[in-house]
Amino acid sequence: MNDRSGFHWGILGCGNIAGKFARDLAAHGISVAAVASRDSGRASAFAEGLGIPRAYGDYADLLADPRLDAIYVALPNHMHAEWSVRAARSGKHVLCEKPASLLESEVAAMLDTARQARVFFMEGFMYALHPQWALTRTLIEADAIGAVRSLSATFCYDMGQKPGNIRLSPEAWGGAFADVGCYGVHFARSFASVGSAGAALGGETPGVGMRDGEARVLRARSLRGPEGVDERTELSLEFPGGVRAEIYCALRETRPALAVIQGERGRIEIPQPWHPPASEAEIRVFNSDGKNVYRTGDGLAAFAREAREVEEHAAKGQSPTLTWADAIAQARLMETVRGAVEWE
Repeated sequence: MNDRSGFHWGILGCGNIAGKFARDLAAHGISVAAVASRDSGRASAFAEGLGIPRAYGDYADLLADPRLDAIYVALPNHMHAEWSVRAARSGKHVLCEKPASLLESEVAAMLDTARQARVFFMEGFMYALHPQWALTRTLIEADAIGAVRSLSATFCYDMGQKPGNIRLSPEAWGGAFADVGCYGVHFARSFASVGSAGAALGGETPGVGMRDGEARVLRARSLRGPEGVDERTELSLEFPGGVRAEIYCALRETRPALAVIQGERGRIEIPQPWHPPASEAEIRVFNSDGKNVYRTGDGLAAFAREAREVEEHAAKGQSPTLTWADAIAQARLMETVRGAVEWE
C-alpha cells in the first residue's frame, strides 16, 4: 500500500473503536500522529501501545496541534456534535463516528460549521464504503432482481452484563438502536430507491442516500433494559413508492447478521453486511437464473478505507458516497423513529 503519512490524523477518544481505527491505519501506512483523552494516563498508555507519537490529556489540546490534518471523533454519541464542531472550527477535517447525532439540528450545525470553515466532514458509516455495496447497486440497476419491493436488516450482538459501559447509558444516547440499529436504517435508506425512475441518490452525486421523500414509521417497538436503554428494537418503515423495510437490532441477543433486498423478480442477500471481509466479500443473487454468487473487495481494512475516503475527497468537503445530504437525512429519520417508539 502507498504511504499516506503526509496526511496526519488525530483521534479524540481512547475506546475500543479508536484502537481499531489506529490499528487499521497503521497497517496501511496512514499516519496517526496524536490521541487525546480526558485522562492523560489513559491517553499515554493508548499512544504507547499503538506507537502514536503524541498523547494529550485534553481534547482541546489535540485540536490545537497544528501538525494534524484530520480528526477522528471516536467519543460517546452525545459528544459527537460538540467536538465535531470544535474540530472543524480548529481547521481540521472531520470524520465523526456513527451516529453523527440522533438530532437533525445537531447534524445541521456540524455541517454548517464545516462549510464555514471549509473543511471536510463525513459520518463514519464505514460499511457503506466497501465495494460490495457499489456492486450491489450495479446489480440492481442492471435489473438482476427487478424493482426493489422490500428490504430487511439484522444486526445483533450479546454484550452481556457490563455495568458502566457507555453503550448502556441513556445520558450518552446508548442502546441497541443508536449503536447498531442505525446501520439498518442507513442500509434501508440507501437502497429503497435504487433503480427507481428518477431516483437521485446521495444528494448531488450518485452515492448513499434516498429520494427527497421521507420514510414513514409503521411500527417501532423497543425493549427497555435495566439501565434504561433499549436492549432490542424492531422497526418497520415505508419509503416512497411503497418500499417496505424491516429492521431488527439487539445488544443482548445473538442472531446472524444479514441484509436482504427483495425485488419483483428475485432477491439479493448480503451475508456479511456490516463487517465484510476486506477481500472476497460475498453477494448472493437469487432470480430466474438460479443462484449466482459474486465476490468483491479491495483489500483495504475498514477504517483505512474510511481514512482514504477523507484524504481523497478532503478538498471537496464531502465524500461522494457518504454525503452531507445523507448525514442530514439519516439524523432526521433516526430522530423520527426515536419519537415513535413504543416501549415494552
